[in-house]
Amino acid sequence: MPGAVPAGIRAVAAENLIASAVDLECASGNDQSFSHSPMRRTARLLPQMMPGTDFITSGYSATPNYDNMFAGSNVDAEDFDDFNTIQRDLQIDGGLRHVNESEILAARSRAGRALQAVFAYLDLPAITDAEIEAAVYAHGSRELIPRDVLEDLKGAQQVMDRGVTGLDLVKALESTGFSDIAENLLAVLRQRVSGDLLQTSAIMTRELQPLSAVNDRNDYAGPGTGYRPTGARWEEMKRLRHVTSAENPELEVE
Repeated sequence: MPGAVPAGIRAVAAENLIASAVDLECASGNDQSFSHSPMRRTARLLPQMMPGTDFITSGYSATPNYDNMFAGSNVDAEDFDDFNTIQRDLQIDGGLRHVNESEILAARSRAGRALQAVFAYLDLPAITDAEIEAAVYAHGSRELIPRDVLEDLKGAQQVMDRGVTGLDLVKALESTGFSDIAENLLAVLRQRVSGDLLQTSAIMTRELQPLSAVNDRNDYAGPGTGYRPTGARWEEMKRLRHVTSAENPELEVE
């Protein structure tokens, strides 16, 4: 709706900034999709980036647009490199960072193995090694191996009928050799039970501890007073991938 009326995007940007300034929100914008125009999508980001609040948007889609079932996102997997470059250009930390391909493939593979193990532990429709291999290298769902939808629906009904909970998933992960993932999931479940993440303007730290308007006072006082990347994080943001050597164009600069 805002994108369909004169000055609508400007009004929403102002509303989001006010909400962040008075501690009603943790970000100066959101990632809701409103246009397929690359120029308009970027233009919408700028008033969210310039105020200098700690968080630019409330999320970033890690899937291609066609796979985003949550109404689409203004930025998605197609925009990773551009978004990292914009962060560098404007010295604004949008939370993205380059990750080596080998690390991504390893993480995807282990996630697939963990899911395969949980399905087997709970006696749900099996996930094959071929499906994991396809998922590791796939860009999106169009490159995955089709599954038996009827069997998966039966499996979903079994989960409901048997009353499977998050703790059952923790047990499955722990029992099948994925203790670190089990520990992380248990920490998330603890936070869901405590409800602290539902506090006004709440976020979770790397240690899964909540910061919110209740225990972390908002000291944002307008442009220039918010978070600006410095030190190691700023140096990391400067190092874009796919930058080639001036002496050897075939060589990427680390």
